[in-house]
Amino acid sequence: MARMNLNSCPRCNGAVLDYVQPTEDSPMCIMCGWRDRTVSESVLAEVKNHLGKSFIEHTYTHSKATRGKPPMSGWDREKKRRAQLRMRANDQRELNAS
Repeated sequence: MARMNLNSCPRCNGAVLDYVQPTEDSPMCIMCGWRDRTVSESVLAEVKNHLGKSFIEHTYTHSKATRGKPPMSGWDREKKRRAQLRMRANDQRELNAS
């Protein structure tokens, strides 16, 4: 047997369907799919212990997180562009010669 509670979804204020028997499917909003999740005591204790701590200090072992290569300067970009143009011109000459 199922019960339907109108306007009881905390997310969208939609109808919540409660299939009393299989507890893992119950209750569920038929509009947005919200489910009432119960969190175990061990997880709640771990979250409580972690509150206020920075996530980064556990993740990175170096003093500063790297952000990849620095961007090229304008002159470096121009040199790269000219080199690519030269390579295309050489490829075109070789294609025309054969």
